[in-house]
Amino acid sequence: SLQLPTGRLVAIDPSWLNPTPLREVEPFTVAAPPGTYPLELALLPWDNGLWVGAARLTVTDGPVTTWEMAVRAGEDPATLQPGHFFGVGVDVATIAVFDAVAFDEMDRLADADPGAFTAWDADRPVHRAEVVPGANAISFTTGWGDGHYPVWIGRSGNGAVACFLFDRSLVRHGVAVR
Repeated sequence: SLQLPTGRLVAIDPSWLNPTPLREVEPFTVAAPPGTYPLELALLPWDNGLWVGAARLTVTDGPVTTWEMAVRAGEDPATLQPGHFFGVGVDVATIAVFDAVAFDEMDRLADADPGAFTAWDADRPVHRAEVVPGANAISFTTGWGDGHYPVWIGRSGNGAVACFLFDRSLVRHGVAVR
């Protein structure tokens, strides 16, 4: 479970924590209500191993009725060409998620140990409890190194944030692509 004391979710390749490209580490503009939420990994068998096909941070139970792209300050989906997206850039096959309140400590921890948040196995995410009081961090593998992956916000029928979906873009129309 991911603890979000402010609800401001950050998703980043942990190798980018130090030095910091500022826009990539800003929280998404849509926040969840403060709380603790389960993070689930959808594991796919692939080439004699497991891969994370997607990850979902569930904020509320119930059906998602609409989807929108998660963006950071200064990102506007209306400026994108068809088929393009804003997302999480990845260089070391790992995405770390945490509350924005923990950013300075995450930066310090990554500076002290650059591999502290690198996840190697799909079924073994890295969990760092109490990065700061009330906030933890979870990292999961993307399987391949370089890439860029969209994050979607699912909303319930009343418009509340229901989940954040980290899309690895491995499955399209029910068929796995390589």
